[in-house]
Amino acid sequence: MKILKKITNPYILALMLFALLFSCKRWDNFTTYYNTYYNMERVKKEAEEEFDYQEEKTKNNPRVIIPDSALYSNNDQNTGIPPFMSEFVITKKQRQQVEKQVDSIIIKGSKVLSMHPKSEYVEKSLYNIATAYFYKNEWLPCQVKCAEVVDKFPNGDMAADALLMYSKTLLIQKKYDQAEVMLSRTVDMAWQKKKYDILSQAFRLQAESQLFQNNIKEAVKPYKQAIVQSDDNSLKARWQLDLALLYYKIAKFDRAINELNRVFQYGPDYISYFEAKLYTANSLSYLGRFDEAKVILDDLEDDGKFEEWKASTFSGKLLLLRLKGDEKELFEAEKTADSAFTNNPAIIGHYYSRAKDLYDSNDYNRALNYYAKSKVVRTPVFYFANHMSQVLTQWKLKNAQIFTPMDSLKKGLSISDSSRAEFAKHLYELGRIHEELGHPDSVDYYYDYACKVASMDENESAKYLYVNALNLENKDLQKSDSLMEIVVHRFTLTDYGKEAMKKMGYTEAFVIDTVMEIYHSGTDLMRNNEIQYALMQFNKILTEYPHSKVEARTLYAIGWIYENQLLNYDSALVYYKRLVDEYPSTSYAEDVKLTVEYLTVRQTGQPVPDYLKPREMEQYVPQQDLIKLLEPPKNLPPIKKKDDFEFKDIFTNPSKLLDKSKEMINEQVDKVKNFDLKSQLDSMKNQISLDSLTPKFNIPEGGELPTEPPPTVQPPDTTIHR
Repeated sequence: MKILKKITNPYILALMLFALLFSCKRWDNFTTYYNTYYNMERVKKEAEEEFDYQEEKTKNNPRVIIPDSALYSNNDQNTGIPPFMSEFVITKKQRQQVEKQVDSIIIKGSKVLSMHPKSEYVEKSLYNIATAYFYKNEWLPCQVKCAEVVDKFPNGDMAADALLMYSKTLLIQKKYDQAEVMLSRTVDMAWQKKKYDILSQAFRLQAESQLFQNNIKEAVKPYKQAIVQSDDNSLKARWQLDLALLYYKIAKFDRAINELNRVFQYGPDYISYFEAKLYTANSLSYLGRFDEAKVILDDLEDDGKFEEWKASTFSGKLLLLRLKGDEKELFEAEKTADSAFTNNPAIIGHYYSRAKDLYDSNDYNRALNYYAKSKVVRTPVFYFANHMSQVLTQWKLKNAQIFTPMDSLKKGLSISDSSRAEFAKHLYELGRIHEELGHPDSVDYYYDYACKVASMDENESAKYLYVNALNLENKDLQKSDSLMEIVVHRFTLTDYGKEAMKKMGYTEAFVIDTVMEIYHSGTDLMRNNEIQYALMQFNKILTEYPHSKVEARTLYAIGWIYENQLLNYDSALVYYKRLVDEYPSTSYAEDVKLTVEYLTVRQTGQPVPDYLKPREMEQYVPQQDLIKLLEPPKNLPPIKKKDDFEFKDIFTNPSKLLDKSKEMINEQVDKVKNFDLKSQLDSMKNQISLDSLTPKFNIPEGGELPTEPPPTVQPPDTTIHR
């Protein structure tokens, strides 16, 4: 009893209940971890190892930075994701081998959320699901899951990470204003949670975003504020280095050197120290202070602490040789780099800078070789190197294609119409390439040359003229308008002709529907049995005015001519088939549908179906001789024609009208005089007797009347049956 009383003590019961609940929660966490969460983390790690995503982010290598504004600033050619975000995006090729693992992360994470909603792994599971969507480039679902992490766990360990990932998705989608707000929240949360790696990434993204929008003042502001607010010298050194490299990116080398020197005041770690020294030497090389740069690079090369980063040091020496203009020594150094530091990002950065120098000096063939070397590994210069490599490859190809016909024309030789059309096409495409490369003089030359070479009988010439007119709009307005007028008058019904009409202010009333004129001409020729000329007119409609409103009729007419007049059934089938395929709902297609089926069956040699076989109508044979029935009867007395009164007699013979009226009156008077009343009454009496009007009853013998009433007399049936 005493034990029972102790158990019923409220304090003991509360303690036991707490222990029970605590043990249940621990059990839920235990089963969640080993049944689901552990497998999810394992699969995530496998996926990241496959496409080296996480590995690239944690590599302890010096950064590769090229002072080229095209890599960091926004311009009209940047139609994809911002260049500074390209390193975060997982391509389909990278994801291909681990697609199932990435999907498995979402499935297992969803299982944790549904089966263990109160376990301590819910927050990390939500973040893992968001990460999986980020790897799949599905930005909206990723944003939803990141928002769930922040809403459900506002002070959780993953809140700063989720805000940073949300910011990345917004930057990838070019939603810069929203991203700026989200990055500010990320900075606040990272400061609160003392997650300095997240804080550094947020500062970097803020700076890159502002730099991309050509706002340098706002780009450096986050770093300056962070350096002032922080008490940790190692963090100050890191952020001071980022600030200095920001000036290096925009080619402000004097300012970069000053900021790099301040890095050493905060006692930087090894990699920060190395980067500060390396980019100080590079800045000095750009400023032409080669001796000072060489001293720093030699010190870095001889320091054993930086042995693993020799490729970066060697790239600094390549930069020095390139800027000095020592081509022979540079060539030998590049051969050494190719063998000793194959595909190293630092060496690839040098190749990109070398390609840009050659391109700026109009040495496109050599520039193409270096751009090709710059795209073998995904580095910050990959997208630009790949783009320039493709453009210059096309430039080289088009120049080779125009060489022969251009040389023939210069020598006064003639070329065929087809060769002329191809030549004009290649000239136009070469002009487009130079437009993309930003060479306005070359654009004018090749566009103008394409217009001169192209035949005015080809619809493709409308494109050359129209694009050239747009190109000259701000240079030579008079010539631009003249080219537009040519497009309007010569290529009225083409797409370029319609656009030119809009630009020149013409209304639709200007368009003369020559298609109908050509069609009517063809039908007139067909009626006059000028078959070949009729076909020429109809074919002109199909070639010069495709998809016109009379195309269905034209196809029908051509097919009919081949079928019925030229007896060329194969050609008829071609045009009938096109009619049925392109205009199936027209009456013309319905009319030839069976013909197409029949000719197709005959052409393939298959048996003709019953419904396509010709049918013969049975002749009706009458039982009597129809011809005899139609003959007039013989030996009939002649019909005496009455001298009837006609309407014209009123004017030609009025006395005839009076005579006719008198004759009719006399006939009626004679009938009254000869009327015999007695004979008429006797005749009626014989027809109707009294007995016929009296009903007859069948009275039996004895004189008694029947007890049943007499049968009702039914009236006669007057219904008309049909």
